[in-house]
Amino acid sequence: MERIAGKDALFLWSETPTTLMQMAFVGVFDPAELGSSGADPAAVFRRFKDVLAARLHLVPRFRQRVIDVPFGLDNPYFVDDPDFDLDRHVGRLALPSPGGQAELEDLIGRMVSRPLDATRPLWDLVCVEGLADGRWAYVGRAHHVLVDGVGGNDILLQLLDLTPEPRDVPPPDEPFDPAPIPSPAAVLRHAAAGQARWPSRVAGTVKRTAEVAYDVARWSLSRPEDHGHLRVLGPRTFLNGPVGPDRQVAFGRLPLERVKAVKNEVGCTVNDVVLAITGLGLRAFLAEHGEEPDKGLVAAVPISIRKADDPAGGNQVSGMTVPLFDDVADARAQLEAVARATRPAKEQLGAVAAAVLTDWSEHAVPAVAAQAFRFYSRMGLARRHPPIANVTLSNVPGPPVPLYLAGSRLEAMFPIGPVIHNQRCNLTVVSYLDTMFLGAVADASHVPPIAGLVGHLEDAVKHLADELGV
Repeated sequence: MERIAGKDALFLWSETPTTLMQMAFVGVFDPAELGSSGADPAAVFRRFKDVLAARLHLVPRFRQRVIDVPFGLDNPYFVDDPDFDLDRHVGRLALPSPGGQAELEDLIGRMVSRPLDATRPLWDLVCVEGLADGRWAYVGRAHHVLVDGVGGNDILLQLLDLTPEPRDVPPPDEPFDPAPIPSPAAVLRHAAAGQARWPSRVAGTVKRTAEVAYDVARWSLSRPEDHGHLRVLGPRTFLNGPVGPDRQVAFGRLPLERVKAVKNEVGCTVNDVVLAITGLGLRAFLAEHGEEPDKGLVAAVPISIRKADDPAGGNQVSGMTVPLFDDVADARAQLEAVARATRPAKEQLGAVAAAVLTDWSEHAVPAVAAQAFRFYSRMGLARRHPPIANVTLSNVPGPPVPLYLAGSRLEAMFPIGPVIHNQRCNLTVVSYLDTMFLGAVADASHVPPIAGLVGHLEDAVKHLADELGV
């Protein structure tokens, strides 16, 4: 039995029927190198499942479920699932003809609109058949309490291989032998023992928070030119407001080499270019549907603080808000403004926010925290204040070499993040080989078809490159 850290439990508390805190990954594979067996969907699925079964012990969290403490007196706990059965987490589906991208997007939209089964470990995988030219897709969902974006990428790499022939993975040192689910009384006793240390932990948190506040104030006074732009709120648009339960999904591709050419010309980062692209694409999308904000849009950007030796599970992430300067007409000026906005935020505010949030989240009362999020959602309070950000944007570096799963070559990978309170759209980008693959997900009730947004984002790459002559 292991207590879930506050920073991870936040993703459980903030979940409501309309804001499911789950992430998804869609991989499209070509089984041609399997020869005749690659034409048999059943054989492909068996190979896929065999690889997963042989490597599941590399991710222990995937055999653990979440249990609550009675009366919400402490954070939930991870416990081994004594009824774990791989067949309950892995399945097969077939797309309707013609099995193109639109059909796959529609399927994923419906999948991420439904919650994971809370009585089991919070993940599932589906092998999707019926894509054009014999291709298949693997769709994995996992609750955010298990993993963040970078950690999810690390888990994915546990499944994938560098060659069509799967590598040998040593079996676990000990067989999986879960204990029974602890009784509510046992959970309460365990929680009470931890709560005895609560006063000393709070005192330490107050001291660390004061130290952080002093450091931020000193930094702010010494470098006022670096942080004035950080005090921003986004304009009101249809991208923000109360969120409905249904999701729509769209996939896109951005040419990595052209993005890098823009980066090199301006002297910024790939992430800065992605932010500028996002601003241009969103502004064009809003204008297409009759909204033209009178000021620039703002993105909420997760920042990974995961160290190289951190385990793949859990969340090691902070965040910042970044103005997108989409109201700046000159391409170079926009990119330079974005770069100026992101550097100090990453250097100072991102790490600070992570430290303070991690510390204080340990002292939240779970029952109160969960009810607060539900009250916010139920009362539609998102309508009553300007949005902190208009969109959530994540950019995760991916592998630059070809990868394989159960002998099938990975051709494309599309990540899907959660839609959160007051932000009806999430954009996630991951690079693989020479392409940045984009997964867009949005509230289906309040946001127009986001395939149009993806088209504007793809056009924005060409616009920036053409404007800069690269």
